[in-house]
Amino acid sequence: MTVLTPEQQQAIARARARVQLKKPQDQPPSPSGRHLTYEEGLAALDAEGPYGYGTVLSGIVEGVPIAGPYLLGGAKNTAAGLRSLLYGGSYDDQLRFVNALDQGAKIAHPNVNTTGQVVGAVGGTIPAVVAAPEMFGAAGGSMLMRSGVSALTGGGIGAADTAVRSGGDPEKTGWGALQGTLLGLGGPIAGEAIGAGVKTGAKALTRALLGEEVASKPAQDILAELTRSSRNWLAKNVSDPDMLAAARDRFDELGSDAVFADVLPEWRGVAKSGAARESTRSKVVDPLNERGSMASTRLKSDFETNLGPEPVPSMIDSELKASQAQVKSQYRPAVMEQPPYDFTPVAERLDKLIPYRRGGEQSDLLNVRNMLNDFGKDTVSSDPAIAYETRSAIDRILKTAEDPEIIETLGGVRGMIDERLARAAAGVKELDAQFAELGRQREGLLQGQSVLADGPRAMRPVEIQEKLLAGAEPQGTLIGPSAESARMRQGTLGDIYRAVGTEASDMNALRKVVRGKGDWNRQKLGMMFGPEKADASLNAIDREALFADTANGITSATDTARQAGFEKYLGEVSKAPEIPTDKSWTDLGLTTARRLARSLFEGNAGAHAARVADEVAPLSVLRGDQRDALMEALIRLGPENIIDQQRMALINALVQGGGARAAKLLLPGEKQK
Repeated sequence: MTVLTPEQQQAIARARARVQLKKPQDQPPSPSGRHLTYEEGLAALDAEGPYGYGTVLSGIVEGVPIAGPYLLGGAKNTAAGLRSLLYGGSYDDQLRFVNALDQGAKIAHPNVNTTGQVVGAVGGTIPAVVAAPEMFGAAGGSMLMRSGVSALTGGGIGAADTAVRSGGDPEKTGWGALQGTLLGLGGPIAGEAIGAGVKTGAKALTRALLGEEVASKPAQDILAELTRSSRNWLAKNVSDPDMLAAARDRFDELGSDAVFADVLPEWRGVAKSGAARESTRSKVVDPLNERGSMASTRLKSDFETNLGPEPVPSMIDSELKASQAQVKSQYRPAVMEQPPYDFTPVAERLDKLIPYRRGGEQSDLLNVRNMLNDFGKDTVSSDPAIAYETRSAIDRILKTAEDPEIIETLGGVRGMIDERLARAAAGVKELDAQFAELGRQREGLLQGQSVLADGPRAMRPVEIQEKLLAGAEPQGTLIGPSAESARMRQGTLGDIYRAVGTEASDMNALRKVVRGKGDWNRQKLGMMFGPEKADASLNAIDREALFADTANGITSATDTARQAGFEKYLGEVSKAPEIPTDKSWTDLGLTTARRLARSLFEGNAGAHAARVADEVAPLSVLRGDQRDALMEALIRLGPENIIDQQRMALINALVQGGGARAAKLLLPGEKQK
């Protein structure tokens, strides 16, 4: 019997299909109510021609790599067995019928069958790519590394698949291995190229819909040049939407100088790992040191915004003291040449007290009494200038007096002189009020510098409140509020600035000085400057303390647990991944590739890990606009990474599965199978 070539068989099948279309309508129907015998089936096939839709399904099943022929054979065997049970006839006859029907459909519709086999190859490869993306170049690593591993995997699968389909033919198995290697080598490259084409198409669509200006505006993506391993770590560990939302809230609180290492432990571990590596240490530590060196400047800026400009208490006190001296210099001109006034009642009061006092008190009273007399005479002077000088002498005695009785007695005498002096020279009381106000301001300035003092002598918030209220009340002949409370605030503010200047290198010490141990200082600052401004200032100190804690934690040798996670990843990205150990069809062709891939990864481990660390570690300490750009990139990275992984899995399956199957169908003799 002459064996027809495939081209001849295909031509006959097509001729039969054309004849079927011209068949008379009154032709008797096919037998029904029972299944056709083998001979009747062949006759029906000759009369009606094969149907094309069935070959799609058989092509999909047959196209599954390695296992396809077995799956299709099993399906045919099952179909033959069922037909034998249901419709009679021998199993061999039914199997020949099924094979004849399938072969005829393939001949009549070769393109449909080929398409089905390509679809089956792609569908069968996708699960393997998803289960072990590293083996197909769809995960981390450099392009060279990923392409090499993918080539080894593709070669293993190609050899195994061709060996199954060719019955172990060495020549065809070698061709299959070569094709799988070449397609595997091109898979990662195709993924990048096609992915770039997809993005280009998206830009073109944007340009068409939104215009050239919007489309041409570059999207700021700080992660664009990173390796896939770096992006994978970022996507898996720091791109969670809830995590990023919490980080953004903290950045709003801490300001533009905050870094990711301040707010997320994952990023602090990255920074700590980078600081521990010689190649990346300066990229992490230098920005932190630069930020730390500006701590006092930032704090002063915050305090100036919330509390006011920096006062220098010593300079303010010197100015107040000079003002007092200027006021004091006006006293003598004010009392000189004033009309006489009777100060005899004061002298008489002293004459009554002196005989009954003893010791130092009697001596002081006697001296005062003599001061009231005209010089060299035993008569009481009526000159207001003499009375003023006597009052000044009493003030000097009271400054050093310790005996309460002396202070009380001399205070009473001074009051009598002061009362008459006010009548004798009206300008004296105005000068007294000015001098006293300056004195109150100096006292408030001094007291303000101890408001934040801690310990047993710490002022209570209620005491501060009373002093602030009393300090605003005018005294003497002055009209309007006193500046004592304002000077008190200046004293406190000056003490805060002093602490910043002396303790900026130790933020914990600064917090202890300003914030204190409890809540008193916050309350007192709220009374003096307002609650919101006080809280903002204290938060600024807390912020700088956090910055300092971040820098110290990253550069210290302790707390190595934080960096363990990233260090573990750096070790894993360059290791050959393990493929699932179940005995699926994928395991048949991957064992050798797995071993070779591990060797390739480990050989390049140091350089690749160093590159990932060099890319990711500096991101942990970005500030300002760069940090915000990283935030936006991370927000996009989560969805983009999922899409990217799906795209790479599909493209690798298309290239390595569909491409391999399509190429094998073009091999000499493959169509005859």
